[in-house]
Amino acid sequence: MSLTDKAQAQGGKPSGFVGTLVGLLMNRIHRNVHRWGLETTTVRDEWICLDIGCGGGRAVRDLGVQASKVYGVDHSEEMVNLAKRVNHHGIERGSVEIIAGTVSALPFPDEHFDLVTAFETIQFWPSIGSDLLEVRRVLKPEGQLVVANRYPPENSKWTSMLNLKNEASYRDALASAGFRDISSDTESRGGWIRVVARS
Repeated sequence: MSLTDKAQAQGGKPSGFVGTLVGLLMNRIHRNVHRWGLETTTVRDEWICLDIGCGGGRAVRDLGVQASKVYGVDHSEEMVNLAKRVNHHGIERGSVEIIAGTVSALPFPDEHFDLVTAFETIQFWPSIGSDLLEVRRVLKPEGQLVVANRYPPENSKWTSMLNLKNEASYRDALASAGFRDISSDTESRGGWIRVVARS
């Protein structure tokens, strides 16, 4: 496995001691991404939220300041453990839960969430079409999905590794899964993309 492959694997599913370090780094690097991702969304006090691919748990902690209940789900054991440590106060209060799971089979009932977020994770989802259907399943009617990622130019060497390679592919995938009121932004922050849609 090449160094690039190893780095991509750790980004998609951090593991071992190195994975924990990656999670701590993600908490620092990705914080601006998730804050920008939520700039156009007003998180309400009564909302129940889910962060998919919660990594080290920083986005969960920030959402927990606004919403009544926040869940984080990740398929990496190391990230679940780290996110629990980062969110120990919220967990003690009962306002945060961190759960091991995957986007392909979310361990939640239908129509449970007001808001689902995915920051720097959608490119690692194993099956975009069916995974978006699963996200839509757990969203309440009129519930909102917010996706935010770094967004390399289409001619970048990184583009070949991406599940969604351009702005149109994000919109098409969401529309095919039944989402509506889809908006996307690649202009207000160069090199990033924010996509917002309703169930």
